[in-house]
Amino acid sequence: MKPVLGLFAVASLCLLSPLPKSLAQAISPDKGIDDVEVVTVTAVVNKIDLEKRKVTLTLDNGKMKTYKVDKGAVNLDQVQIGDHVKMSYTEELIVTVNKSGETPSAASIGAVNLAPKGSKPGGVMVETTAISGKILAIDTEKRKVTYEDAQGKKKTVKVRKSVDISGLAVGESVDAVLTESVIIKVTKS
Repeated sequence: MKPVLGLFAVASLCLLSPLPKSLAQAISPDKGIDDVEVVTVTAVVNKIDLEKRKVTLTLDNGKMKTYKVDKGAVNLDQVQIGDHVKMSYTEELIVTVNKSGETPSAASIGAVNLAPKGSKPGGVMVETTAISGKILAIDTEKRKVTYEDAQGKKKTVKVRKSVDISGLAVGESVDAVLTESVIIKVTKS
């Protein structure tokens, strides 16, 4: 996934947007938790440095951000000052309680699809990571869950308020699948 560091930088821009759209839903803990968040950001290209592969964008909130564009984005030369950039970042987390007591594990897979040379600039990045672990502690007041992963490392994660964690219990095994996607589209001014 190293060739898409530019996309990850743009994904972080989506997380800084003042006007996020989000949808989160919680399923009863005995069935699992499905939490989805979608953030959409639009910006205008303010400056381009093709030699250094840097693009400065002006966000809807007026803030300017400069990003380094990965060499895999072969259509950077088509981007012009004044072009509009639309970025969507989606994150879905599915957590299920594993009653089988299986050994914790982890896996990851990803895909990147950048526009071919000569096409309109844009791209899509999707990465899915699956982990399992054992719940060690639950702090419902601070909305934090501590678990032990497949390598025996303890990790604490903060859980959004929209997710009901009241049905989780210390000692249970949990499986989680996190899917993140970034879509970038550039349109002419």
